[in-house]
Amino acid sequence: MRRVSVAAVLFAASCGTCGFCGEKPALQPVVTAPKPASAPVVVAPAVAAVELAVVSGEVQTRHGATGAWEPARTPLPLGLDDAVRTSVGASARLKVGRNGFIEVRERTEVSVRQLLANRARFRLERGRVGASPGEGDVAISVESSGSSAVAEADSGSFAVFNDGKGLVAVVAEAGEVKLTSAGGDTVLAAGQGARVIGSAPPEREAVPRSVLLKVAWPADKSTRQAAVMLRGEADPGAVVSINGLEMPVGHDGRFEAEVPLAPGANRIAVRTMDRFGRTADEEETLRVDRRPPPVKARSEGWQ
Repeated sequence: MRRVSVAAVLFAASCGTCGFCGEKPALQPVVTAPKPASAPVVVAPAVAAVELAVVSGEVQTRHGATGAWEPARTPLPLGLDDAVRTSVGASARLKVGRNGFIEVRERTEVSVRQLLANRARFRLERGRVGASPGEGDVAISVESSGSSAVAEADSGSFAVFNDGKGLVAVVAEAGEVKLTSAGGDTVLAAGQGARVIGSAPPEREAVPRSVLLKVAWPADKSTRQAAVMLRGEADPGAVVSINGLEMPVGHDGRFEAEVPLAPGANRIAVRTMDRFGRTADEEETLRVDRRPPPVKARSEGWQ
């Protein structure tokens, strides 16, 4: 038996070839661990953008359904359940999509209910909004609190009024507006109007040319009294305010209110908003003078 020296073994290991036959040994395959599968990338679907763009007067915003009301700032992106409300004499504009908008009138509260890629839905708690989808990239729909009425359009413009008691009135100002409720649906052409009470079917009605407001002002504009009783008439379902304070209105549209007066000049402003969201105003100035009348001295000659 031949003996293999230790040196020969070391030589074979170091030279990379077999020291005995001169052939290179077969290479063993390198096994690598498989790469972990990457998680799929989830891309959130694009939704219509809504932004509070313009405010005038006292306007507040609320973030989410349970957030606190805060003074509005612009520009302010609005998301789901965010809300905007206006006080007496105030207004706001919401930008919707590229150039659509929602005009929020005074004493109005509206919130964002749904945002899709090509559709934005709002909820009108009370008051009046004007809606215009603009170029039509985002359709606008408006639902109303206290009613199942929903007005929707993808072009043109329309107005929605909610008295907060279940009466909703819709007017198509330009283009067509679809008005639906639990009781049925209808399509309004430009210049047409309809109303929905609760969940009843839409009821078409003519839009009056003018807004009714009559106030029986006192004939004497100067008084010594501390208050004056005002009586008047407006459209049935209208909202009437005197110096910014809302007054009850009867089913026949008649109203009356006692207005306190202070010494001096008293400006009294009466405003009505009919069920189509249009307004009319009357005002008068009453003067209060509680000074005693001058005493005329009477002189008598000597007898």
